[in-house]
Amino acid sequence: MSGGQADLEAELERLCRRVAGAAEVALDLGDRPDLRRVRSVVAEHLGFGRGKAEPLGALLLVIDELVSNAYRHTAAPGDLRITRRLRGFMVEVSDGDPDLRSASAAQHHGLRLVGQLSRDWGFRAEPTGKTVWALVPAQMYYEM
Repeated sequence: MSGGQADLEAELERLCRRVAGAAEVALDLGDRPDLRRVRSVVAEHLGFGRGKAEPLGALLLVIDELVSNAYRHTAAPGDLRITRRLRGFMVEVSDGDPDLRSASAAQHHGLRLVGQLSRDWGFRAEPTGKTVWALVPAQMYYEM
């Protein structure tokens, strides 16, 4: 294999890793990383390949709210998972608190904002606690 071919294959491998990283992000929240750091990691991974018509502002606001709720209302934040979908992002924040009432009772202004910025949102029981999720459109303004 020539040096040019090896360079091309190395660059292709690097780009494939970037594309895979742009499709999904997983972050452990157990050590309660700073929200600024969480936003930075998400923007770095999901920004690759994003068109100018796909602002990340709504996504970052939803992530901020769901992660800060996990920090504020549970003793054991779990993971943040974001998966790119065809026209948006599925955001999931898990925690070790099995009480679903804490998710439904926390419908304060922040979760109203999540509702306004998401196509849908909710929560589900998990074997180790619960997951709060939101489906955030890739574009800030979309047709319903």
